[in-house]
Amino acid sequence: MKINITFLIQTILFIFYIYLCIKFIWPYINNVIEKRKKKLYFELKKIKNAKFKILKLNKEIEIKKIIRKNIFLKIENEIKQSKLNLFNKYKKKAKFKYNKIINEAKLKINLEKIYMYNNFNKNIYKIIYLILKKTTYNTFNEKLDNKFISKILNKYKSC
Repeated sequence: MKINITFLIQTILFIFYIYLCIKFIWPYINNVIEKRKKKLYFELKKIKNAKFKILKLNKEIEIKKIIRKNIFLKIENEIKQSKLNLFNKYKKKAKFKYNKIINEAKLKINLEKIYMYNNFNKNIYKIIYLILKKTTYNTFNEKLDNKFISKILNKYKSC
């Protein structure tokens, strides 16, 4: 290969062109690249900070969810306990009223028994009196006096 003057001039011009590019154009391009790099670096840093904040907020949200759930369970247990307490309270009241009603009914039944027994005795005496009166009248064709019937009734009472 022959080195001629055009080749040499082109080489010198090329080296001069590279020198000019390195001296004037490259710093400008490098400066733009550096600014872009810094901007990207800060944007990446912001993104990392945002991710960190999001993770932190998610943890706080989870903690608050657990706290809310515990509060809800506590309130739910308090409601169940108060329902149970109210149920037991009204159950005792109902039992008391039930016993009161039963006792009143037993007392009324006992009073009614005594009343019926007394009425039965009075009525049985009247019935026996009428039967005796009727039978003696029919058998003897005469009226009995009250003293005779009273004697018979007194004998019946003693039996």
